[in-house]
Amino acid sequence: MTRKRLFTLTLISALALGGCGIKGDLETPPPIWGDKSSETQPVTPDSDS
Repeated sequence: MTRKRLFTLTLISALALGGCGIKGDLETPPPIWGDKSSETQPVTPDSDS
């Protein structure tokens, strides 16, 4: 019984890990928030102090 459970757990783990990652023609989706075409602007501290 223990060997059957171990085999089942190993099979499920292999299938779960095999489904991770980008495969084929898939591309990374655009960001949910913000504009993907905007460059990151450096923050300059205020000179009021």
